[in-house]
Parts: sequence; C-alpha cells; structure tokens
Amino acid sequence: MSFTALATGLSLDWPMLLVIVGLSLAFSAFFSGTETGYMSVSRVRLRRSGQSNTVQGRHLLEQLKNIEDPILTCLVGTNLFNVLLSAVATVALTERFGDDGQWLAVGVVSTLVIVFGEILPKVIYREFPEVMTLASVPGIRMAMILLTPVRRLLRAYTGIWHRLVPRNGSDEGEELDRRNMAALLLSNSVPTPGDHRFAKAVDRFMEVANLTLGPIMHPLDQLVTVGPETTVGACLEVAASSGFSRLPITREDGRQLQGYVLIRDLLFLSREEHTRIVPHKLWRSYLLVDVRMSPYELFEELRHQGQQLAVVVDPGGNPLGMVTLEDLIESVIGSVTDEFDQPAENAHERVKP
Repeated sequence: MSFTALATGLSLDWPMLLVIVGLSLAFSAFFSGTETGYMSVSRVRLRRSGQSNTVQGRHLLEQLKNIEDPILTCLVGTNLFNVLLSAVATVALTERFGDDGQWLAVGVVSTLVIVFGEILPKVIYREFPEVMTLASVPGIRMAMILLTPVRRLLRAYTGIWHRLVPRNGSDEGEELDRRNMAALLLSNSVPTPGDHRFAKAVDRFMEVANLTLGPIMHPLDQLVTVGPETTVGACLEVAASSGFSRLPITREDGRQLQGYVLIRDLLFLSREEHTRIVPHKLWRSYLLVDVRMSPYELFEELRHQGQQLAVVVDPGGNPLGMVTLEDLIESVIGSVTDEFDQPAENAHERVKP
C-alpha cells in the first residue's frame, strides 16, 4: 500500500490536527532555542546576577559541566518533533488534497519549521541567553531523563568514532596552566631567542587573572569629557585635538556620567547643526560594571553586549572610571599605539565645555 493510500485511509479531526501541529512546533522551537541558549549562556553573568545561587541556576551550571548531554537532548528533541510535525501535516493534507497534498505539506512544514521552529527561537535565546535558558532548565532535565537510552546510544556511537579516529594532542584532562598555555601559543608562532615580548605577554596574561578593574580603568578626573550643553562643532574640535572617537558626556563636577557621543555620528550632520547642542538622540548609554569584576569577565561582557567601553562603578553604584576594550587588550600585550595617539602629557587632559 502506498503512503498516499495509507494517508487517505486515515481520518484526522482538524481541531486535533491543529493541536498536534501547534504542540509539535512549540516543542521543536523549545529544543532548538534551548540548544542556542546553552551555547550562548555566560557563567560570568549568571554569577554576577546572583542566579547561580538559585535552584535552577545550580542545575544549569551542573549541566554546563557536561554540556554534551543537554545539547544531545536538544538535537534529539528537535528532530523528533520536526518528524512528528511533518508526518501529521503530510497525512492530513494528503487526505484533503490527494497527491498534491504531499507537496503542499513540504512547503507548509518547511516554512513553519524554518521561521517559528528555528529562526525566531534561536534569535530570542541568543539575545536573552541567561533568562531563557534558566527558564528551560526544568524542561530539559525532564527530557534528559526520558531520552536517557537515546543519549547513551549516541554517546557510545561517538566513543566508537573517537577510538577509530584518534585526536591529535595530549591528555584531554590536562589543565591549562602556564606551561600548557605557552605550548599552545608556541605552536602557532615561535619567537626568536632574543625576542622577550612573548614571555612578557605570557607573564601579563597570568598577572591579569588576579586583578580587578581598578588598576586598569581610567579615573573620572583623567577623562577627556564634554558637557551636556556642548555644541556639535565643539565636540568635533575636542575629538580632533584629543584623538578620541568617543567623548563621555558629564556634568560640571565631572562625577555624573550621562552617556557618551560617538564622533562618527556627528560627522554626517550639516554645517548648520554644528552650532547646535548635540542632539539627545545621539547620546549613547554606558555599560555599567562592578569594579570587583576581573578583566576577563569584562571582556566577555563587552563581547556579549557588542560594546567597546564600560563605566566602572563601586558596590554602591557610584562611577569610578572607564575601561575600554583597548585597555583590556593592552593589559596583556602592552601598549597599542597608532598615528592618532597623543603624547603622554596630553593624553588625560580633561576638557570642559
């Protein structure tokens, strides 16, 4: 008996069909989005937000230690519900439209799965990884239990391939200490005997691990700033004299940072607007970070937020200074200079409107 004949021999209740399709699509989106969430979630942000001390936070951190299990669960769950959705839609549409229903099912199911089962959930989980992944932990824990036989089978299959295709390198459980990190870097670029920059970079890398943001940040009274009433033309003049492409906006006392203006946003304004105050819509907000955060934690946070600078605050929320992405890089590899850098004596001059 052909599939078409089998399909036409079944009678599906349309309300029940919609329920099955909706649930299948919802579960497919759940597993697909959660997979992205597990790959995007930050242990640093979990700890900083206090979520790591909650029940779900502890479960999530435990799962992240062996991330292969939740990822396998998400992959299996996504495929199971995609297959169920395809089968039900094909049977129903074939029953209704005959052989043409099979092609119609391909188009309908593909559109639903791609848009609502893949793109939208992945975008949402990528934008809010901690919130969404924490909410998904109970469901994933239940799914991991139900799919235990499948996960074990897949892990056994993976183990066979690991034996057949040995990995290059040494022991898998070896920790990344100073010696191993040096070996890793040396495998990419071998310095000459007289080149001490490599050793200095490694030493800085290890020293930064024990630092907070205090020694790296630029104190507020050393920043080149402008006031909220500064005109566009004055901002451009300050940028030209200082060489900075981002200017913090602060009050006269220099202690209240209100945002910053990106010089490239001002370059496209007309000549008439140069005599006017910088439009508030061009003010950009700061990423606020705790001074007790490590440079590595800040680097991860800047990367996640797509920012290049942050304002450092004390535990009470009072601003202390500013750290840029360049500062973090220079803390490891040393000073980075270009043709726009000013002499040291002018580098920290504070400009008032």
